[in-house]
Amino acid sequence: MTTYITDEDQLQLCVENAVKKALREIDLPRPEPISDRINKDIVKQMTGKSDQWVYQKTTKGCKDPLPFEKFGRELVFSRKAIQEYIDSHTRPIFRYSDVMADRLSESGKKKI
Repeated sequence: MTTYITDEDQLQLCVENAVKKALREIDLPRPEPISDRINKDIVKQMTGKSDQWVYQKTTKGCKDPLPFEKFGRELVFSRKAIQEYIDSHTRPIFRYSDVMADRLSESGKKKI
């Protein structure tokens, strides 16, 4: 039995169904989830710091240590914890002219 397409809506529906069917048959590779467990090389990339800085931030007695664990002799980090560390230690850059303008504005508001 042959079906004839008589108007534009039927043609659109027919094309949509054919595309949906073709897309279902395509087996696309799924990306692997990014592991939360990272090594010092990834920490160096995330922070832009050196090996020495990473090791200093993981020594006993460091006042502001990086969050880390040890697996044998290897340092192991959490990507999420390192990003939180970076975010908590990042501050906006102030331009000297902006700071001075704010200070002048505040001093102008004071009553004499």
